[in-house]
Formats: sequence, structure tokens, C-alpha cells
Amino acid sequence: MFVKRPLFLAIVVWMALLVRLLFVSKVHPVPVSDFHWYYTQGMAIANGQGYRYDGQPTAYFPIGYPLFLAGVFKIFGEGWWPAVLANVVLDSATAGLVYLIAEYLWSPVVALISGLAMALYVPHIQWSSVICSEIIFSFLFLLTGYLWLRSERRSWTILVASGITLGMACLVRPITLLFPAAYLIYAWFRKFGFWQSVRRFVVIVVVMLITISPVTIRNYEAFHQVLLVSANGGVNLWQGNNPNANGSYFWPENPKQNPFLDYEAKAVQENPIAKHMAESYILHHPLHTIRMGFVKWRYFFSGVYYAQFYTTRISQPPVTQAFASRIARLSEASYVVTYVLGALGIAFAVVEALRRRSLRSSILWLGILYYLGLFFIFPAWDRMREPMSPWVIVFVGLALWPFNKSRAPSR
Repeated sequence: MFVKRPLFLAIVVWMALLVRLLFVSKVHPVPVSDFHWYYTQGMAIANGQGYRYDGQPTAYFPIGYPLFLAGVFKIFGEGWWPAVLANVVLDSATAGLVYLIAEYLWSPVVALISGLAMALYVPHIQWSSVICSEIIFSFLFLLTGYLWLRSERRSWTILVASGITLGMACLVRPITLLFPAAYLIYAWFRKFGFWQSVRRFVVIVVVMLITISPVTIRNYEAFHQVLLVSANGGVNLWQGNNPNANGSYFWPENPKQNPFLDYEAKAVQENPIAKHMAESYILHHPLHTIRMGFVKWRYFFSGVYYAQFYTTRISQPPVTQAFASRIARLSEASYVVTYVLGALGIAFAVVEALRRRSLRSSILWLGILYYLGLFFIFPAWDRMREPMSPWVIVFVGLALWPFNKSRAPSR
């Protein structure tokens, strides 16, 4: 069956919807920085103006989220509310996915605990009020993992669907372009057979590339060069790998430290330059790059500062200081407790896998390791962590209810 306890799933999704709706009814963050870009570009696409900057075609940021917003604005009208309500629905669906994954792997009780942990996870509740790409990316990223989990050896339809969702995730954030490698390892763990694993891997990659191909073609026609999705990967890599990098957000206004101050207008031309500079720095400073990788992880796991900064601190109308302080304390506590329980649940899952010789849940470990690996190289702060959070939260129920009737051992 698709789901064993529909009532449990409904409880999780409706709880997620309720708390997010309550939060966005109180907190209305003004779109700033990246979020202002997404918002204005979404409106421009909806109004037939295309994806442009200063009158010229752009590939500065991935087009996926602005394109999604354009669809929302076309159907429901422009404004903050349609964009944020779309986030609320997507993040509630992500809570439902957490439930489905945990139920498939373990039991309905474990799944209910994990699903409610996601529904009540305060940082995601906060980010749901922001016109940001984290929410849709979290949903598509986790949905891809769920489809891989559900795909058995000959479930080609589900596998094709996973290629589509992965391609859509890449259009939002191209950091998942190499994620099919995780599936290849997963197939090896599950002992699907060499050629069967390779065929399935190829299907995923081909479908993913077909899904992103309209954007690739558009970029080639606009810029006369191959850009799979966007032109911001090089400068993002440079931000984390240069002589002055601090491991977190790095964008000084001093041109001696930052030669890419006009990057928004010159992204396509400067992207390969930034990429070359970053790769050269990594190649010539390998030990420093490794040391900085652990610094980046420290920033990656450091608190919930940006969740406060981009929500309660810039809400219009403003919220009271007392309310903002309570949310900040709740958010920090929610993050710490959830990740501690998630880590404990992962430990239980590893022990269970070794005892039963079943690596069914390994796709989740691989997803987490893949994402952590990215931010050993790229600059990191707490906002970057949130797409990984649902993957960790799947394990929370296992930490709180370890004595469950798991599915029969499987290769």
C-alpha cells in the first residue's frame, strides 16, 4: 500500500499547515536581498518580460524558483500572500514526505513522530514566511530521495519520475546536478547488479538533463555558451575559496578583495573567471582548504541567526520585541533538540542496518553526506542547512521510538 495509516499522514500535514498559517498570519517579512530578486523576477516573468537584468537576459540566479513564482502569480495573482501560501503548502507536503519515508522504512508510530517533528520544526516554519528557494528545493530534494526509496529493481516509471523531480530541483539549485552519483552508490549497496545499477543511473541522468534542457537551450541562445542552469556557481565557489574567505558569507565591498562587485550584470562573463580562481586556490592550498572545510561546517551548524534576521526582524508591520525573542528561543531550542534526536536516530538506523544486513535506509545517509560534502567546499551559514533538515528529521521518530516493527530485511 502507498500509506498504511492515512489518518496519521493527515494529522502530520494538517498540523504543519496550521502552525505555518498561524506564523505567516503574524510575521510578514519584506523581501530583501536574494528574496527581492526572486519576487521581482517572478512578477516580471508572469508579466511576459522574461528573465532579465537591466534589460538584458540573465542567468545570474537559477530560474527555477522565479519561474515557479510566475506560475503562482499567473494563477492566484501577484503579491506576498500567494508566494508565501505556496511555501506553506510545499513545506507541509515536505512534512508529509517525512512521514511517508519513515513509515516505509520503519512503522506508522515512528513515522508519526518524525512527521510531527517536521511539522513543528520552527526554523522551517520561519522560512515558510520568506519568499526563498529553500522551501521548494527542500520538497523536491526529499521527493527525489523518496522516489528512489520506493523504486524497486524494475520500477522504471518511478525512476523516470525521480529524474524529473531531480531536474526540477536542479533548476532551483544546481547543487544537485551530481546527486545521481549517490543513487549509483545506493544501488550498489542494495546489490541491484552492476549493469542494472548503471542502466538505472543512466535513466535518472538522462531524464534529469531532459528536464533542465529548455533552460540550457535558452541560455545557449541568449549567451552563446553552454550553461546548464545558471552562472552563479563559480562566484559561490570563489566566496568560499580565496585568500580572504572566512568560511561563511563573504562579499566585501573593497574591489581589492572582491573583483566581482559587478557580478549581477556580468555573471555569464565572470562566472568562469571566478571558478578558475577558486579551483586554482584549492589546488595550491589543499591543507588550508581542508581546514576551512571544517570552519564551513561550523557555520553550517551554527544556530538559527538568519532565520531570525530574515523573518521577525524585518516583518512589516513589525512584531513586538517580546514575540521576536520568544520565537528566537523556540527556534534555537527546536533546532538543537531536533538535530540531537536526528543524530541519535541515525545511529540507531546504522546499528539496525548492520544487524539486519539491510541497507534500505542508506539513501538517506547518502543524501545527508552528499549535502554535507557540498558545504565542505562552498561557503555555509544556517540558511544553507535547512534543505538537509527534513532528511535528518526522518530519523527523529526512530530515536524516540526505537522498538518498532521494521519492514522485513531486504537487500
